[in-house]
Amino acid sequence: MEKEKLRQVLHDQQKLFSQKEELVEREVYLDKYLKGNEIIVITGIRRCGKSSLLKIISKKLKEDFIYITFDDIRLSDFDIKNFEDIGDIVAEIHGINTKVTYLLDEIQNVPSWERWVNNLFTREIKVFVTGSNSSLLSSEISTFLTGRNKIIRLYPFSFKEFLLFKHIKPDYKLTDERRGILSGFNEYFEKGGFPLIIKNNDLELSKQYFEDILNKDIINRYGIKKIKEFNDLVLYLFSNVSKTYSYSTLKHVSGIKSLSMIKNYIEYLKNVFIASTINRFDYSVKKQKVSSSKFYVLDNSFLKTIAFNFSENLGRRLENLVFIELIRRGFEVYYHAEKNECDFVIKEGLKITKAIQVCLSLDNPVTKEREFSGLLEALRRHKLNDGLILTLDKEGEIKKDDKNIIIKPVWKWLLTTEKI
Repeated sequence: MEKEKLRQVLHDQQKLFSQKEELVEREVYLDKYLKGNEIIVITGIRRCGKSSLLKIISKKLKEDFIYITFDDIRLSDFDIKNFEDIGDIVAEIHGINTKVTYLLDEIQNVPSWERWVNNLFTREIKVFVTGSNSSLLSSEISTFLTGRNKIIRLYPFSFKEFLLFKHIKPDYKLTDERRGILSGFNEYFEKGGFPLIIKNNDLELSKQYFEDILNKDIINRYGIKKIKEFNDLVLYLFSNVSKTYSYSTLKHVSGIKSLSMIKNYIEYLKNVFIASTINRFDYSVKKQKVSSSKFYVLDNSFLKTIAFNFSENLGRRLENLVFIELIRRGFEVYYHAEKNECDFVIKEGLKITKAIQVCLSLDNPVTKEREFSGLLEALRRHKLNDGLILTLDKEGEIKKDDKNIIIKPVWKWLLTTEKI
């Protein structure tokens, strides 16, 4: 593209970026990323707040910065030679000898960006980049940036961030404040954590996000031809969150005959951070790989706007919410299944350290027996003394078969500062 056109775009982007807006401090310890010269890669689903995080970062910087979003349609004809033009324009704006930090949004839209960013690094220029596709973490890019980058994985708002955005104090000791938290949790449980959905009180945006991600980031990017079959597969998976699935079932419901194609499609969903899967835990990696997997989505809003006949299945929605928080906290998550089943077991190092069961209510004796049996089996299997049951509203502590079972409401667990 012409240098003059690029100059105008960059000047326009600086004005827009500098506009004041209410920003929510994210649960990311930024100090360790501001220090040092490493390239900071911020990844996450579209609309989760990556650009806003760059604004927060910009306010913490001690030196000047340049912000560039490559999602700008005016940069559609951006060429490799324009990288050099950017350096010239930055020198014009800030002065040739001024140290400038680069804040680069949706960088994956530009070919050969890795080489350019690597060159900036060798010149001791601090760089933050964002992107909505896990290709940012691919082996090819890692080759260019080995030992030179740190990763920030950003998700839609956590419950604590949601309360902060809503100006609700997360202190549940007082009755009035507790009511506010519970009301906030009900909204968060249904609408998820996308900032703009919460700000505009517009759950339908979730459907728009979903369609944009599927069309732009998957169907167009990967050149999917069998669109109806792909959509049927996605709808089935989104409507069966937290259930184990078999590839024979997925073949049947989607009409896709190729097993490798189905696996690829699921990987595409994971690549754009819209969904994730977990395996049954087994100390044999071989057995683990052939066991059935479970599918989860990474924002609860999709369960209201996309999943078929799912909106009233509160138990599975609650389990999905817990899964998102476990992933957000950086845990390696599996499920336990032998004679009974436990929703989540957490692996740290070489062993399982936590077992968690999620259920809407323990009022039904049959449900209570099933949930306790699965949790106790997991505790015995992994030689653990303490287990956790997360419910919608029950709280307490029970000794059962020499095991200590803690029962806690999900909303309260989401506000804990400990890792689990």
